Amino acid sequence: MTMSILLVGSFLWSAGSLYSRTAKHAASPLLAAAQQMFCGGLLLAIVGLFVGEPKNFHPDNITPLSLGAFAYLVLIGAVVGYTAYFWLLRHCDPAKVATYAYVNPIVAVLLGALFAHETVTLRTLVAAILIIGSVALIITVQQLFKPMPPITAAIETECAR
Repeated sequence: MTMSILLVGSFLWSAGSLYSRTAKHAASPLLAAAQQMFCGGLLLAIVGLFVGEPKNFHPDNITPLSLGAFAYLVLIGAVVGYTAYFWLLRHCDPAKVATYAYVNPIVAVLLGALFAHETVTLRTLVAAILIIGSVALIITVQQLFKPMPPITAAIETECAR
């Protein structure tokens, strides 16, 4: 069941990312991110209520550390991250933009090691190197097989700079 959810979720994320390049949308990437986060949050709240999550919530368990983590996730992880993602989708090739999904976990591991003193094992380092190498390979191969513009267009572009 979990694998099906992951596969369907990944497919829908990819389909939505490709659709967003041609769909009519808000002029502001910040507004687009806010709309999607609001809808996603509302859906998660409804599902949470449906499966009985409120009975597991205890206000006594809220700590300054958990509030700080929540604020970081909202401000940096969501607002900054999604706004940048939507801007990139409008201005860059979707295949390049999708590589963020591979790099984000590496950033999370590094932040965990720096701020939470989490252990980074050799296995984690090897995985990070493989991921970064794969992303670099994807971008490099795309550049190699990218059609070259006509020579006059390239000269005009260079002269305009």
